[in-house]
Amino acid sequence: MKQLLALSISSLLIFSSCRTTQGMQIEVQRPATISVDRNIKSLALLNHSIPGKAGLLEGTLTLETPKQDKELSNECMRGIDQLLRTSPRFEIKQCDSSMMASKPTSVDFGSPMNWEQVDSICKKYGTDALLSLEFFDTDFSVINPAATAVNTVQSILNGNAEVEITGKATARAGFMLYDPVNKAIIYRDMYKQDKTWVQRSTNPAEALGRLIKRNEALSEVSYYTGQSFAHDLIPLYFWEQRMMYIGKKGRMKVGARQALTRDWEGALNTWKEEYDSNPKSKFKARAAYNAALAYEVLGDLQNAKAWIQKSYVEGGKDEALQYSNVLEKRIRDLGRLENQTN
Repeated sequence: MKQLLALSISSLLIFSSCRTTQGMQIEVQRPATISVDRNIKSLALLNHSIPGKAGLLEGTLTLETPKQDKELSNECMRGIDQLLRTSPRFEIKQCDSSMMASKPTSVDFGSPMNWEQVDSICKKYGTDALLSLEFFDTDFSVINPAATAVNTVQSILNGNAEVEITGKATARAGFMLYDPVNKAIIYRDMYKQDKTWVQRSTNPAEALGRLIKRNEALSEVSYYTGQSFAHDLIPLYFWEQRMMYIGKKGRMKVGARQALTRDWEGALNTWKEEYDSNPKSKFKARAAYNAALAYEVLGDLQNAKAWIQKSYVEGGKDEALQYSNVLEKRIRDLGRLENQTN
């Protein structure tokens, strides 16, 4: 056993010593999918989806409103509110009353709110725009429930005594984003989310019983729908994979160590020195590649693009060309980000 362990460690050391690259993760900000002008810095959130007589403020008509519909649409609004408050992009104000849906009998958009109403709500809460949930509908179903007994028999015949049952909750939400200053509807679209739960048992009835309770499932998918929609409204940071040449000795290795300890400016200077002093195209290409990475981490995308071009010209490697395409997309995204943020 000791010999096997020693061999494994030895093999790992040999592999590591031959390795010329290091996987890296860097944090990248991506623009919001739904573009909202940067001049809009605050939003009032209104639940305008309550079934009832169209266009009236909720409060006196509580007895006419199906309790679950109201609770689930409010859960969707809670998902939006909580996610948006994690971002500095918008200041959020939750309206303290709801509004009856414009078209309560259909999962569809009714007439937009008039601009006098929109302006009044925005002035009341001191916001630049109004985000309204116009309609909301949920459904929960057990997928193919009639076949569970047949599936059980077939599973037993196949030597597997278990049957699998899947429940699916679905939410459909319609959102409008009103800009009262320009009297423009910035966004108007339906948003759909599904969430599934799976249970297995030798007894179909037991498997059904183990499925998450219908009300819990609908509550979860309602909240998840709000959160998912809110994600599309704000620029978010993501971890993305990058590659770095680490080198076996000299400046390439020193620069890699500087980068791994987050001294990216020091690493950049080290790799640029390597590029200037090394006569071999292979090593110049690697140094230029790393310099591009350093510039990207430091937020200078134009210089990152210039250095990855040098890397590709010197070495002609596919990874440099692929990285060039990644940087081009980031530069395009930067224009959208600047229009969305301060």
